Amino acid sequence: GGSVMTLAVIECPDCKGLVRLQAKESRTHTAYGFPTMKRRRICPECNFRITTIELPILLANDIFAEDE
Repeated sequence: GGSVMTLAVIECPDCKGLVRLQAKESRTHTAYGFPTMKRRRICPECNFRITTIELPILLANDIFAEDE
């Protein structure tokens, strides 16, 4: 780990964070001109579904850098 930034979509928003989403499908994704990982996640309890895209941490730091 350490090379990818993960936003807080690991837990189901509908189940109030009590249930972890399961990654049903993961595939490399290069549509933005750099390698990312696209995952389809699903909640095993309520069937909530979401697609996430993980960014390289260096890129994410540039994009989401806090103004100082």
